[in-house]
Amino acid sequence: MLHNLQKPTKPIRTAQLWAKRSSHVRSYLANLSLKKSQHLDAQLLIKVFFIRKSLRLKLTDTYLAKLWQMSLRNVQNRLQQLEEVGLIKRMTNPRAERVGDRWRQERKLVLLIKPNSTSFLASKKCQLSNLQAKPVDKKLTLQVKTSAKMPYVDYLALQDKVSKGSWAFWLRNNQANPRTMGYLLTNIHQRIRNRPDVLESILFDGEAAKLKDSQLVGYVVSEIKTRIAARG
Repeated sequence: MLHNLQKPTKPIRTAQLWAKRSSHVRSYLANLSLKKSQHLDAQLLIKVFFIRKSLRLKLTDTYLAKLWQMSLRNVQNRLQQLEEVGLIKRMTNPRAERVGDRWRQERKLVLLIKPNSTSFLASKKCQLSNLQAKPVDKKLTLQVKTSAKMPYVDYLALQDKVSKGSWAFWLRNNQANPRTMGYLLTNIHQRIRNRPDVLESILFDGEAAKLKDSQLVGYVVSEIKTRIAARG
């Protein structure tokens, strides 16, 4: 029956993506060498991200002090500890804004979705040292320092768009057929350009299937065609 072949609705796709993210975060957190208090605080912070359904949040030190029931100074120490183990990333706006008699810098906390250590996504060739091959609109995309290496799936989780440069980088590093690059960077990129969430979900599925290199590329392209309609 045709009605049984309908694609999942956006709310269903979103729920599926967050379920996959939750699985990866729980697995990664379980393997971290953290003290009991650090582990409990990490769980509380992760819960906030998942309740708000966002991987980027503006959480003040005052809010975190109440969440963790600790002093403001200890909040900074805890954030540093969680950042050092790769659970979060602090991203601070270099521009300071004046609030009353004080100057304040905007800071966002980013929850990093770490793949399994045996995953192709965690391999060195998939750690992107320079994803920004082309300038990115600051209004649309959170800037990622080019010196910082991160798996492509983490990079996608921070983006509102899939840049052609990052897509090309990922394709080259997964041994995409050079003869198909033109098609992949035009027709296929057009489908995923505004859907980093779908591409992230597809990569999670590819990881679960233990696909690598050209097999992975073939799977990803096939799933993109299935999950995202082409624009006329």
